[in-house]
Amino acid sequence: MSEARKALRAAVRGAWDTDPNLIAIQDELTKKGYNLLHDGYKECVTKGTKPIKQCYRDVASAKKLSEEYRSIWGAK
Repeated sequence: MSEARKALRAAVRGAWDTDPNLIAIQDELTKKGYNLLHDGYKECVTKGTKPIKQCYRDVASAKKLSEEYRSIWGAK
């Protein structure tokens, strides 16, 4: 499973880097993620009491990251 995931990621990464439309979407996803998560992730690192992975998941869930990403992709 791990090898299949790596192969898929490599194929997708190639598309991200060559298709101008996908590059624009990638930039938008990056900006949205940063804007939503930066402060929460910083708090996880500096003041968090939970394990870091759990804190990150909780922040992403509270900020509804998956819904925001789907709205960018147009797949609501």
